[in-house]
Amino acid sequence: MGNQARGSPKSEQWHGMTPDDRDLSTSAVDDVFEVLSDWRRRAVCLYFATRDENGTDVETLAAAVARRGSAAAVDDGDTSASAVQSQLESEHLPTLHRIGLVDYDERSGAVKYWGSPTVEKWAQHAAAVTRRDEF
Repeated sequence: MGNQARGSPKSEQWHGMTPDDRDLSTSAVDDVFEVLSDWRRRAVCLYFATRDENGTDVETLAAAVARRGSAAAVDDGDTSASAVQSQLESEHLPTLHRIGLVDYDERSGAVKYWGSPTVEKWAQHAAAVTRRDEF
């Protein structure tokens, strides 16, 4: 996903692009499914996809992801904001950063979302199927 065009997925730069135009390769598809494999990473993508801004701090993001986990009655551990923040900082934001969906600055806690229409579409589909689409 590092080869994808930069800019907000809602920008004109992305409008009408096909997967070939976005340089989706096999490795990019693997990255999409890696992102989608955890509810916290899906929640991060959906958080930004439903907002006009593409940046926030990790504390705000963790609180929103925790609310989503609690509302969805996720069964994989503690969904408190502090636990989710710890999980985001140690595992999920570094993964999203490595893939190229976010810039995550560990020192400041700043998260900037670059987005991916492909990830967002599949994350929305997963939310609809599991009825976990509310923040």
